Amino acid sequence: MAAAGYPNWSDLNSELLVSIAATDGVSMRDYKSLRAVCTAWRFALVPLSYPCLLSLAESDDSHSVSVFSVPTRRSFHLHTGSSVVVVHSQSSFHGRVRVVGSGNGRFAIAVDKEPRITSSNPSSFVSCTTCRIFLVDPRAGKEVQLVPRTGGQESVRKIVFTPNPNLSPPSHNDDWTAVALYGCCNRVAYIDTGGSSSTEDKTWTTIDVAEGSSYDDMAFHAGDDKVYFLDSSGGVDVLRMPRGGQPAVIEPFTTLMQDPNPTAAYAPPYDVVSTKMVTKHIFFHHGSLYQVWKNTNANVTLGSGYFRMSAHEIFVLRCDPQRWPCWDAVKDLGGCSVFLSKSSGPVVVRPAVPEVRADCVYWIDWQGVSMVCDIATGTSKPWVLPCGAGKGDCWYFGHDDMTSIDGEGTN
Repeated sequence: MAAAGYPNWSDLNSELLVSIAATDGVSMRDYKSLRAVCTAWRFALVPLSYPCLLSLAESDDSHSVSVFSVPTRRSFHLHTGSSVVVVHSQSSFHGRVRVVGSGNGRFAIAVDKEPRITSSNPSSFVSCTTCRIFLVDPRAGKEVQLVPRTGGQESVRKIVFTPNPNLSPPSHNDDWTAVALYGCCNRVAYIDTGGSSSTEDKTWTTIDVAEGSSYDDMAFHAGDDKVYFLDSSGGVDVLRMPRGGQPAVIEPFTTLMQDPNPTAAYAPPYDVVSTKMVTKHIFFHHGSLYQVWKNTNANVTLGSGYFRMSAHEIFVLRCDPQRWPCWDAVKDLGGCSVFLSKSSGPVVVRPAVPEVRADCVYWIDWQGVSMVCDIATGTSKPWVLPCGAGKGDCWYFGHDDMTSIDGEGTN
């Protein structure tokens, strides 16, 4: 009951409330706050469910980030904190902003330094250097700025990050370990933001990578505090995060196995297919390591026609370290599905909304169009929703083990 002289907001017409909540510029945090006002408002406003497609829009001197919730079929603005919004337009360079990571309810933004094209600098080909990196928590409207690598002249390609174990409460926004791929995905660096209230005194540590190595993807397995790297030929390397002064070393995955077999790691015909697949991803599910290979070339025939790959065909492979070859194709994920993109960490979910099917790979093509692949057949098609095909830069989930911002759906 409202106090005397004050309106009873719980009596607000539900249609008017829904109309107000649908106003452009309403953020995900605003929407959650509206649902928390009272029972009537919570009943009138449907939960904001996941998955979401995250998009970044740029202007000359600023940018904005929004997400499109697939189940609720509407967009929400994301709070990015005060420091990230403005890209200094008066400087001698233009700041190109990109999403380079997403996970744990947060996303990573890189600001690239690009020389402005002028009459004295007419070249259309200019190199760029990442000069600022932010980890953004849109639910709290906070961000953590990570200093750029000292002396680094390369752009960051992807970042994976996880809260530091046993160092602070999980809600502490500044206590993270982040690992980045730089350059042509042949440079690796990490930064640990824990142990201080400020990240300004933190620096990136570069890790030696074997000559000729180039990684297609990486995944942070917080459970064993390791980062797994997938190279262009299907090989897997592992970085055990250095704790307590230990050196940071990237080593082949096979060296961590008991009694590794020197024979090929992939069962035929995937031992040959591995060199033909241009796009590869790596992820964990129920403690097992998986790969996703996508044929981005035209139709391919191997041998005397005994094995054919169609354009955009996808294979999902699972690692069994107790047998050799240890990698072999699977046709399902036990009723779960995985969401992958070039700039976000993989998220495995058990479908909790009608729009998401079981045993599928959801990915984003080079034009930003969301695609869905049935693992059993390997064929992909645009993920067409009632409102049309969804588009975005990457996937966004409020938390990697949830499908609703209110915790009403879990994997």
